[in-house]
Amino acid sequence: MRYIESLPNRPLRESELESLREADSVVEAAPLGVADDEIRALAIQVGDRLFGLGYDDADGWTEVDTREAADPEDLGAVRDSLKNWDAKRSND
Repeated sequence: MRYIESLPNRPLRESELESLREADSVVEAAPLGVADDEIRALAIQVGDRLFGLGYDDADGWTEVDTREAADPEDLGAVRDSLKNWDAKRSND
């Protein structure tokens, strides 16, 4: 995904999230996981697609979930996917 490639190789800062939100093709970007003032989980809507991205120190940014952004419940589903990813990653 091209947005992963444009993200820094570290968690996002709030100012970087604001810049991402201003990108022409981004409909919305919302932090879903913040630790120590670092955004480590993120939902990004590009067009009609919603992406759930998670940051891991070893692997960098990972696309955890992608789905059509047709229903308000999709954001909840992406949030759940990121929680499951984080729990699995923490147990490994």
